[in-house]
Amino acid sequence: MFTYRDILQGMVHGNMGYILAFIGILALFWYLQSPAFKGAVGEKRVNSSLKSNLNAQEYYLLADLTLPTTNGTTQVDHIVLAQSGIFVIETKNMSGWIFGSADQARWTQVLRRHKSQFQNPLRQNYKHIKVIQSLLGIEFCQLHNLVVFVGPAKPKTKMPPNVLWGLRGLPNYIRSTQPEYFSDSQLQHFRTTLLSNALEANRETKRAHIKHVKTNATRQKNDKSKCPRCSAQMIERTNKKTGEKFFGCSRFPKCRGMRQVEK
Repeated sequence: MFTYRDILQGMVHGNMGYILAFIGILALFWYLQSPAFKGAVGEKRVNSSLKSNLNAQEYYLLADLTLPTTNGTTQVDHIVLAQSGIFVIETKNMSGWIFGSADQARWTQVLRRHKSQFQNPLRQNYKHIKVIQSLLGIEFCQLHNLVVFVGPAKPKTKMPPNVLWGLRGLPNYIRSTQPEYFSDSQLQHFRTTLLSNALEANRETKRAHIKHVKTNATRQKNDKSKCPRCSAQMIERTNKKTGEKFFGCSRFPKCRGMRQVEK
């Protein structure tokens, strides 16, 4: 077993075995800090909580499904099939302070004075819901959009009741939902339908889905009709001092995103 001291001494003397060990440690450290690893850990925690706290005879749990769409694929973290509806759950394993609201296209994370934006997870999950609604042929009101933050992140703005913080409230939220829409036979049929339409969980499926997500992100970034900050619609405005035209966010003054008019 290599110690850190052995590795450093080996690198000084050009020992390839120690150099490779050091590279392996760096790669492992990078992976443990990556969003992909944190996301996988968060999803496992949610899956474990749902299995432990929901009766398997009443609730059917599906996890990590990649479903086909009209223009690619969509990956759903968790689906709970219950008589009170279909619960579609998006998991976020994050730290820091979270700012956002139901109608904002992008939310803000503040971590150690560093600000970054991410897509409103309710809107992200809405796309999953529409795919599932189409596959099952049910009404939109029979589906529930749920987002659960499982990391130490704290909300700093008022959040909708279907955005949950921590795992404790998730099973209770599902169990307390009324009214009942479906029979057990319907739920079993829904389960079969979703599983039969889901793509096989392998590396190729994951690569194709990641490629699709990146392509969509690039397309949205290059869409000049959308605000570069929050993705809301841009409106042509005039600078009162200079008379110059520019595009400003329709959500001004809440968002001050802008883009110059191309000449």
